[in-house]
Amino acid sequence: MSWRPYPTNNYLLIKLKVNQLKNFTNEQIEEILNSTFAGLSLFYRDTNLTEKQLSAYQPGLILQERGFTDASYRGGGLITRHRFLIASARAKNAAMFEHGTNWGLVIMNSGSYFKVLDIYTVGDKTQITLLHIPEEGVAIFSQAKINIEDDIVEKARQGFEQKLALPPVPELTTEEWLGRTKTPVGVNPEGELYYKNTSQD
Repeated sequence: MSWRPYPTNNYLLIKLKVNQLKNFTNEQIEEILNSTFAGLSLFYRDTNLTEKQLSAYQPGLILQERGFTDASYRGGGLITRHRFLIASARAKNAAMFEHGTNWGLVIMNSGSYFKVLDIYTVGDKTQITLLHIPEEGVAIFSQAKINIEDDIVEKARQGFEQKLALPPVPELTTEEWLGRTKTPVGVNPEGELYYKNTSQD
């Protein structure tokens, strides 16, 4: 699933704190938003989090993942309790390097930044929706909400409800794949954030 690029004049920033936004020109803001949202697609990373790890995620929080982030463009039902749904225009398609695994592998670079958009629970399953953002956009996304974020959350929730009724993708239930996706994104095994953005306090 993907979105076509939004015309720049359709971006609406709902400013929460404006001090840091004053450091950007309108042109810089538009460039960052275009690089974030143009060609955006959704990717899936299923895992089982501890309660402490899950509680670390709050809407609006900015995360940084230290390692590479593996995900799949193939979406189905869950055999795990938790799913990271990652909206990204920067993920690299690595499926051509697979050798018969048919994971639909995509990879996001080490050091990637993400904004938590939503935590949505249906029954005993929880989806955490993340937006992959450029490093130069951290100050903007930590200080403002963009209207498209609500569109992503709406589509993410609808998609989650639909996929819960589907069987899991068999290739994404293997021990090898789940070993690649078992770690939280931006959170260490103890449930602590790798990245602390003081402007979020």
